Amino acid sequence: MQAFISYAHDDYRAFTEFSACLKPVARAFGIDVWADKRLKAGHYWDARIKAAIDASDMYVLLMSTRFLASDYIFDHELPAIEARSRSGALTLPVVLERCYWHAFLGVLQAVPMGDKGRLVPAKDWRPQRDGYCAACEQIAAAISDHFKIAPVSPFRWSGP
Repeated sequence: MQAFISYAHDDYRAFTEFSACLKPVARAFGIDVWADKRLKAGHYWDARIKAAIDASDMYVLLMSTRFLASDYIFDHELPAIEARSRSGALTLPVVLERCYWHAFLGVLQAVPMGDKGRLVPAKDWRPQRDGYCAACEQIAAAISDHFKIAPVSPFRWSGP
């Protein structure tokens, strides 16, 4: 299974923090996570991004003001992701900060959800990493539900 992470480059710090929290989820479900940091010098980046979107089964959208302001994301990535979602792919908005995300993706349940069952942007969690980790735990539950699979630990502690 492949996942595609869409984010604004101005949110790179949040992307790296979130990616670290997502890594155990990816391991547990055997997910290959693709993001544009895989692009190398000389790659035709637009074609690589389109191919990664087409090959993915799930999409994680790191929602921020900068994400919503990106013409490339809005004009190229989101339409392609929406088309894949209509054919059964899972789309998961992760709200990094208060922004106008619901006008475009409000039909989708976003994360991270706080203890009281309402959306709390990751930026508002203290420490902020708790917001990313809560989002990843909720993403794991969504993966299990959507794909009808259980996480499998690739490593089992056996004790002394």
